[in-house]
Amino acid sequence: MKPLRRAYKLALAYFVLSLWSAGCMSPTLEEDPSDVNQPPHIAAEFLTPAEDVIHVESPDVVSLAVESLLDPNAEQALYYAFIGERSGLIEQAAASPQPTNERYRGLFYLFDRAAVQVDPCGERLRGHDGELIRLFVTDRPFQRVTDRGVKIDDEGYLDSHRWLLRFRPQLCP
Repeated sequence: MKPLRRAYKLALAYFVLSLWSAGCMSPTLEEDPSDVNQPPHIAAEFLTPAEDVIHVESPDVVSLAVESLLDPNAEQALYYAFIGERSGLIEQAAASPQPTNERYRGLFYLFDRAAVQVDPCGERLRGHDGELIRLFVTDRPFQRVTDRGVKIDDEGYLDSHRWLLRFRPQLCP
């Protein structure tokens, strides 16, 4: 009986070892959630103005902003660019993490404000009935920024928002 029992134990050990080496029984390795890159976020409650379509009734400069940019990861910076359909590249910069350790909704780290001012009577906008302004935010430096858009790294993520400025007829003197 002993040789049969020994052969059985050897066969069982061989079977378990082959399953383990094939990965069937290997321990599962879960990635640390902080190591997984997730996209930045533009929250609607931080938009100024909150409307997507803005009716411009005076020749005064229009301010567009996101009061805080958000990212689930503790990045060194978020990168943004404001680009107008007619205006082209208006501003490109980086937003630093806010100094507080508080997290927005327990999910996002807060980053500095991204803002731009648009002159509806500027040279490129004068005589037009409107302008589309897009804000692009990424968690990696832009590979390329042009008057038409942005190109990001394959490992980066991008979020965007747009405002449509509608100009009153004969807005500019």
